[in-house]
Amino acid sequence: MQKTKVIFTGLTLLLCSGIYAQESSKLFVPINFQRAVQKGTRTSTGKPGDRYFQNRSDYSIKATFNPLTGSLEGKETIRYTNNSPDTLKQIVVRLYQNLFKSEATRQLDVDPTDLGEGVTILDLKIDNQSYAPSSLKHVGTNAFLSLQKGINPTNTTTIDISWKVKLPNKTQLRFGRYDASTYFVGYWFPQIAVYDDINGWSTDCFTGLQEFYNDYSNFEVELTLPKNQIVWATGELQNGKELFTDKIYERIERAQKTDSVTHIITAKDYNEGQILKAKGSSTWKFKATNVSDFAFGVSDHYVWDATSVNVDEKSQRRVIVNSVYKKDSKVSSDVASIARRCIQRYSTDILGVPYPYPQMTIYEGEGGMEYPMMCNDGPNENLLQRVFVTSHEVFHSYFPFMVGTNETLYAWIDEGITTVIPKAVELEYGNQNAHYYIKSYSKRMGTSNDIPLSVPSTNLSSTTYMMQNYGRAAAGFYTLNEMLGPDKFRMILQEFISRWESKHPTPTDLINTINDVTKNDYSWFWNKWFYEYGYADLYLHTVSVENNNVKLTICNKGNLPVPIKLKIYFNDNTFETIQESAMIWKTANSWDLNKSYSKPITKIVLGDNNTADADYSNNTYIVK
Repeated sequence: MQKTKVIFTGLTLLLCSGIYAQESSKLFVPINFQRAVQKGTRTSTGKPGDRYFQNRSDYSIKATFNPLTGSLEGKETIRYTNNSPDTLKQIVVRLYQNLFKSEATRQLDVDPTDLGEGVTILDLKIDNQSYAPSSLKHVGTNAFLSLQKGINPTNTTTIDISWKVKLPNKTQLRFGRYDASTYFVGYWFPQIAVYDDINGWSTDCFTGLQEFYNDYSNFEVELTLPKNQIVWATGELQNGKELFTDKIYERIERAQKTDSVTHIITAKDYNEGQILKAKGSSTWKFKATNVSDFAFGVSDHYVWDATSVNVDEKSQRRVIVNSVYKKDSKVSSDVASIARRCIQRYSTDILGVPYPYPQMTIYEGEGGMEYPMMCNDGPNENLLQRVFVTSHEVFHSYFPFMVGTNETLYAWIDEGITTVIPKAVELEYGNQNAHYYIKSYSKRMGTSNDIPLSVPSTNLSSTTYMMQNYGRAAAGFYTLNEMLGPDKFRMILQEFISRWESKHPTPTDLINTINDVTKNDYSWFWNKWFYEYGYADLYLHTVSVENNNVKLTICNKGNLPVPIKLKIYFNDNTFETIQESAMIWKTANSWDLNKSYSKPITKIVLGDNNTADADYSNNTYIVK
């Protein structure tokens, strides 16, 4: 039967065959993305379409939190703006703390003593019209509310919610209690889910494993805490002068103007009791503009270091960088300077995009988890490990915060890029070791748990999640970075940020941007690394060394393209390095070398620690 073509801008839909492809490309494109292109919200060039939209939720929150008990109670007013062309007949509310209800579906373990009632909705109003909390239909960590009157396009609706929740006492899952009076608090307030042009309402439930996908929002938050508790949070503190003694506030002002580290609050200050003016409870007021989430940390004994850095020579804008940690910690005292260096280097030449927010706080908690302007990082005795975690979490300020990728479905985008780019900072601190995740991935590559990145993160187990989104993604982006060259890859990321700042790109938008900026079709690369099963296994197929002449052929047993890195060792303990990018595998199945040298060859080694390879045993040839 003859194929009928329907032409869209830059796209061809082959209806009869069911085949869809971008013109002159063999890239797989999901059907929901195809539909978005037809509607004009996306394009085949990687740019947002003329009809691109995203809705917005702006929050005014007043909450009381007692870190001694974990009890939190709050009231919030949400101004929800429907910028879509659709009339919304329901809203979807995220209640992340329902993960701790006994009947919740979880992919990570929680302490049984932390199981409870989850979030209790005390009062609910839509445009001042009351809804019974029982009218919410709960599915996992989502609550669905059918509206008596839909939200029309371009309209703004006011949503008032009062709630209470008991935060977990023992479970540390990206947030938690770290001693009797110290908490880091994340995903703590009822949050409106994203409604986008690709999937409509985002209804994937939180199971503890995947991360987040949120609207961009403005926050005005007031947090009331017991006496002596200090708060660090997303955004900027609005009433610091009212809260802190003059001595402490003067130090804060000093830190905002200097490259040096200032000790804002020390152990001595706690002993003297001269930190806060109030002798009783205090209310902390914060504002954050155009961010996707709000987190905070509290303690009555953490010390506080701060410095600042100029992130933009044109505007001379300075960013304050905070490190907050246990007063007896011997491993976190240099974190403020490490974070400052990261922000400076990302803002200038490593990425070349000024850090987008007014502050960054590194909070000593557990593991490593990013929030807008906040990082919850565990203490590390090893300097290189501190640099690794700090540089990684700080870089998340760009992905997924400055550019709002969907972490819930496609964690590989932000985790992959964020594993590769900060390596430049690690090198400056002397870390010549392989990428941690690439080395780990090579040991497991090609196994049944090695899942293509096209599989949504919500469909993964904890084992496949880590392997896919950190290992495979890091190895793939490392290969791409080397194939394109760091300068071109940096230029691509700059363009991607320019196009999608404060927006929600999909993987297809990223791939299309790379093709558009380079004016090349890399579908051969993307299909193999990101949409197909496979593995990389370069090996020395044949080797002949005679009279200081080497002839060899390198093949790839797997189908994943990786660079060739070959070292020819000589009898005087020197060596020559020969490199070819992964581009050679676009059209070739093997690569040959025929070269003569002036001195005897003793050994030939293929690959290095940063090149993914499923089997290193076939990579070395010893000359006899």
